[in-house]
Amino acid sequence: MSITRELWLAIAVVVLVAIAGSVTIHGITTKHYVEEQLYSKNLDNASMLALTLSGLDKDPVSLDLFIMSQFDIGHYASIVLQKSDGEIVSEYTHEVQLDENTPKWFSDNFSPIVKPGIAQVSEGWGQYGTVYVETDTSFAVASMWRATKRLIFGLSLVGIFSGFLGGWALRYIIRPLDSVVRQAESFQQMQFIQLKEPRTLELKRVVRAMNFLATNSRKIMDEENTRLDLMRYKTQFDDESGVANRDYFISILKGQLAFRDTEGVNCLFFVRFTEGEGFLRSPANIRKKRIRDFVEEINDCLSLHHHQFTDSRIARMQKNEFAILLTETHDAVAISEAVHGACLSAFSDVGDPKVFQSVVKLRPDDSFSALLMRADAMIDEAEMLDMDEPFIESTLKEFISLVEQKRWEKELQNTIDECGVETFNFPVLDIDRNLVHYQSWAGVTIDGELRKSGYYTHWARYLGLLPQVELTTITSLINYINNTKTNSKFAFLCSEQFMLNPEILAQLYYQIGTNEKAAKQLCLEVRESTATRFPDEFRDFCTTLKAKDCEVGLKRVGESFSQLLNVQEMGLDYVKIDSAFMADIDFNPANHAFIRGFCSLAHTFGIKVYADGVKRSDHQELFIELGIDGVVSHIEVIEHLLDD
Repeated sequence: MSITRELWLAIAVVVLVAIAGSVTIHGITTKHYVEEQLYSKNLDNASMLALTLSGLDKDPVSLDLFIMSQFDIGHYASIVLQKSDGEIVSEYTHEVQLDENTPKWFSDNFSPIVKPGIAQVSEGWGQYGTVYVETDTSFAVASMWRATKRLIFGLSLVGIFSGFLGGWALRYIIRPLDSVVRQAESFQQMQFIQLKEPRTLELKRVVRAMNFLATNSRKIMDEENTRLDLMRYKTQFDDESGVANRDYFISILKGQLAFRDTEGVNCLFFVRFTEGEGFLRSPANIRKKRIRDFVEEINDCLSLHHHQFTDSRIARMQKNEFAILLTETHDAVAISEAVHGACLSAFSDVGDPKVFQSVVKLRPDDSFSALLMRADAMIDEAEMLDMDEPFIESTLKEFISLVEQKRWEKELQNTIDECGVETFNFPVLDIDRNLVHYQSWAGVTIDGELRKSGYYTHWARYLGLLPQVELTTITSLINYINNTKTNSKFAFLCSEQFMLNPEILAQLYYQIGTNEKAAKQLCLEVRESTATRFPDEFRDFCTTLKAKDCEVGLKRVGESFSQLLNVQEMGLDYVKIDSAFMADIDFNPANHAFIRGFCSLAHTFGIKVYADGVKRSDHQELFIELGIDGVVSHIEVIEHLLDD
């Protein structure tokens, strides 16, 4: 029961007690007052009647007629004339008739009991007899009841007014308490908000304690986040350049080759600069600044061309050699030329090192060592030939004609118009191998053959059709859920272009809003890099989807999770650790420490942690120790074609 209702109940009890007490006191007091007044009236009436009777002839008939006339014209209950010897000369009485509006309980308890008025009737110098007069009390009882009703009505009005006034005052007084409740509820969602201290002493103490708890909780989580980020940086990054080190990049490469869609155009760029005039032997602080500027030029270039690929990773492979991995790349030639120009811009002074570049495409049958050797051999050849342009693998140099572009546009537009999307679904299992949800990937038929997303994504992005393709896939999932009545959940990875398209998002929210049951079985994800790059848009995306009962997750997590501000307030349901951290999970203690700390932090936020890129099924004990809640299976591949 709310405190307002309790207040109303208390006021009702107080008013009822007040009414009962007031009626009782008023009734008793009035009864005594009326008894005194009516007794005085009886004495006065008896004295006046006795005086009149004393002056009359003592003829019994005349006396009786006179008494009868007085009885009829007055409000009397009885008049009795009795001689001195006890003989009754005249007696008139009538039974008291209560007003029909007066309740019996009131008359039984509060009717006045009035003594009769007594006066002596004389005859000459002697006593003739005694007259007894009693007034009718029914009119007094009726009057008392009317006064009591007015009292009850007045007290009831006072009670109702007091209730409304007290309720308003209570809401004003406990308004800070509502804020404290919201603050406590926000703690459940890991939102550590601060409140202004109210004036009420008791509430001020509560708010102060809650604010202290919020401050300390946020501080502890920030410290844990910083510690985790520092540990990851020390083990996975090169301090001088600020990018990934060789070991970490090889893990990324292994994950890409083992668990990513091999149909996509994924490219490895090698950039090498020469010694120049003793560049690598220059003072450490100067060398560090120049290398950081060099990396920043590359990052700026990639940011400028981010619409031509999905993900990018940069690493320092050797002192003078950097590697760049781009996934789902469109027009690798243009990107490589832009990167080469950025590198030349960084080393444009006299005596600066020369820059060489090689670009190779990841093949389905590549191992990480074979891929690195191929890229290394090409850059060695470029350096030997002193090439001024990037040395690009021939398979990436294919000319993109307008006819080819129109063909792709037609294929993808037909898919969107006809809702011709199918999905490949990989089960996500918890630590006990129970199904959590399916990881769904869109399949599109190109030239009569069903292709996975890597094959067409770069074209769909280039043509501006990727958001529509993804919306078509989500619509197909909703239709599948509705048509099959399945209870399974389906997760779908949304691209950066999808999340940043207001028109597409409006259609998505409408679809979800009109399919509430299916919405509860949808899990929409974005990449960690996308969420980091567009935090405000991602926060709005999360807030809207959570309000519609959809689950929200982050995929390919680990590299920049700590850069997400107030991640605990976004309502994330789960994250999926990038496969790069799973590649060497058996014998990489640094990854163990990072994953254990990451899982601890995520669980503090109420977020589940699933591992991507797991091929072996004998890691259950290790995952339990690390705190991983489940895995994205790459063994039990289940395909659900939505048009079946």
